[in-house]
Amino acid sequence: MNDSLITPDLIESEKRSRLAAEAALRLVSERLEKAEEAAGALIYDWDIATKKIWRSAGLTRMLGWQTDDIAPTAEGWAALQHPIDRANLKGLQDADFFPANDNYVMEYRVKHRGGYYLWVLDSGRVFRDKSGAVLRQTGVIIDISARKKVAETLSRQTDLIELSFEPIFVWHPDKGIVEWNRGAEELYGFTRAEALGQISHKLLRTIHPIEPADLMQLLNTVRSWTGEVQHRAKDGRIVFVESRHQAIETDGEILILETNHDITERKRAEADTARMAAVAAASHDALFGSTLEGYIEAWNPAAERLFGYTASEAIGQHISMLAGPVGLQEQRQFLSRARAGETVGPFNTQRLRKDGSFVDVSVAVGPVKAPNGSVIAISVAMHNITERKEWEARQRLMTRELAHRVKNSFAILQAILRSTLKTTSNPQDFAAKFSGRLHSLAAAQDILTANDWRGAELGALARHLLSLYIVDEGERLVISGPEINLPAEYAAPFGLIFNELATNALKYGALSAPNGKIELSWRVESNVNAGSKLNFTWREKGGPKVTSLDIRGFGSALIERSLAGAKVERLFDAEGFICTIELTLKLLRRIRRRRRAAKPQN
Repeated sequence: MNDSLITPDLIESEKRSRLAAEAALRLVSERLEKAEEAAGALIYDWDIATKKIWRSAGLTRMLGWQTDDIAPTAEGWAALQHPIDRANLKGLQDADFFPANDNYVMEYRVKHRGGYYLWVLDSGRVFRDKSGAVLRQTGVIIDISARKKVAETLSRQTDLIELSFEPIFVWHPDKGIVEWNRGAEELYGFTRAEALGQISHKLLRTIHPIEPADLMQLLNTVRSWTGEVQHRAKDGRIVFVESRHQAIETDGEILILETNHDITERKRAEADTARMAAVAAASHDALFGSTLEGYIEAWNPAAERLFGYTASEAIGQHISMLAGPVGLQEQRQFLSRARAGETVGPFNTQRLRKDGSFVDVSVAVGPVKAPNGSVIAISVAMHNITERKEWEARQRLMTRELAHRVKNSFAILQAILRSTLKTTSNPQDFAAKFSGRLHSLAAAQDILTANDWRGAELGALARHLLSLYIVDEGERLVISGPEINLPAEYAAPFGLIFNELATNALKYGALSAPNGKIELSWRVESNVNAGSKLNFTWREKGGPKVTSLDIRGFGSALIERSLAGAKVERLFDAEGFICTIELTLKLLRRIRRRRRAAKPQN
């Protein structure tokens, strides 16, 4: 330029331009520095020709290193790289590494001055000359350690969820299932492809304790819900789960994370336990369980009734409290056998009640086994056999009594036969008398049999036998007296007496007249030392006037022979025949009727 053209104005103008450019450059530099600081980034520029690398102040802010600490070369930067990641940095020097647009993005670890490594994202671009050779490489490095940590955590969580045996899935209220892990596949039988997009409660035919709309309202407010839910698997199995629903927000939408724990076996076991408890509660047998050492753990109501101990009194006590001194060795033996896995019994024995009395029981003892076959407890069942033992004793007694009665019956038949032969003159009379007397004997036997041979009630015996001769009780027959149970050995003789007296009354006495009647009465006088005295009276009224009766007939002989020690009087008054019998018997029992206590009104 011609110096003549350089004027002061031009110089001033150039100065102003230079200052403006410098100011603009400073502004750009300041803005870049602020942006770099705000982004927490490290900017670098690698001059390939000089092999020098310029680094911004981000080197210190991000990695703690001062500029002079790290050589401004590729080797200096490579020294900070994690050994595993250095190969990536070396690849940057290879021209074939860069894509067609010369932009690159890499993730690797760089050592912090504090001795630990940070994950960084290195993104930049290469610049080439006309021949295509790389001249410069410029980029930005940012710390992505936090993001990598979150990503690793999410990855681990995803892996754990996928590997979990528990069914875990995520669903959208409207869009259906969006995640479905292996545990869900195993439990429900639906593959991931079959489950995705399906509405979960429709797919699994959920029976929920609350309605779906109410559940969503609950999740929108308190964000979580826990409870028991019933599902149905693909093969139709009913599955019970303990479910936890957690609401999570993603991209402005609410998703539900559902984690389920299979409790089907537990519910089945609870149902079985409840059924067994109901059976035990309803059982008439005493049922209880004990530890392997013999300490009572369970005690049903029948055990309370049988032994007198309440459940609270029995539980925790040793079963030896039921054995008494005699049964301790027996208990030790069956406990030992049950612990070895053996079922013992049933066997008959005696056990001790709370009140100190013994009760006859049939005992069965069995081991309670865990699924692996080990014995974990002992169960005991006891059936009260007191009534059975009493019945067996009564049967033996009745068998002996029957043999005795048969012998007595034959003796009575022989007496009837001989007496009837003596007092009859022709076969027809013999047949009538003998038949009537056999009938009275049979009637007495029927009443005794109905009462298990424990005796016969005097009034019932009289009514039964006299009903053959007198139809209307109250008009022609009046019976009065307390209810008296005659011992078995006196029932048959009294039956024959009634037959004989009625037969004579029909032939000669009150029953031979149309208006005649019989009054039958008795009373009992008790004396502790002398026994009970029965005063029996047969009185006839309205019959023909009879002045004599063959006192040596069968009736007299039967009374005198069958009722040993009886005082018998036979006489006539103005109204008719009277027969009185006075008999002292220690076994004579008056029947006392027990009044039942009135039941309380509900």
